[in-house]
Amino acid sequence: MSRQAKKSDSNPAGLWINIEDIGDEGLNVEFIKNPSYFDFRDRNFKIVKDVTINCTLTKCDEVIYLNGQTSTSVELTCSRCLDNFTDEIVAEFSVEYLPEKGESSGKEDLELMESDLNVSYYTGDSIDILPTVRDQILLSIFIKHLCKENCLGLCPHCGQNLNISKCNCKEDDIDERLAVLKKIKL
Repeated sequence: MSRQAKKSDSNPAGLWINIEDIGDEGLNVEFIKNPSYFDFRDRNFKIVKDVTINCTLTKCDEVIYLNGQTSTSVELTCSRCLDNFTDEIVAEFSVEYLPEKGESSGKEDLELMESDLNVSYYTGDSIDILPTVRDQILLSIFIKHLCKENCLGLCPHCGQNLNISKCNCKEDDIDERLAVLKKIKL
């Protein structure tokens, strides 16, 4: 049976886990954080519900394995109709934390392998999972936000939200230079 810990907002600088707390059987940790804890002011969404993070950590020598899940609700603006809507996001993740070895000059070219995408580094006797959780929230939000899959969007002529009502714009607004193509029979 693994040990369990519930973390509060006591350290605003990150989501820190002491490596010594990870026993042979592992460690289960739950964080529940207020949306203001995550600084997403520079993004086009807003977290509107507490962020819940559930993690299981195991240790093999100096390598820490983290398997976790984060969930919350975000307010987005639809890319088609520009209405605001709320969406639930749930992200599962696995990360391998390795001890950071020495200083890198940063001048050499390094090739990033696919296996490196789930690797992070730590120094000292604790790890901060905040960057991992932030990345997972960002990766869970689609680039093109849709309030619903069949959103009709806005009329390109008058701007009417076509999900609410039809507009009176003429649909056959065809460029006269291309009207000849309409007569071609294939």
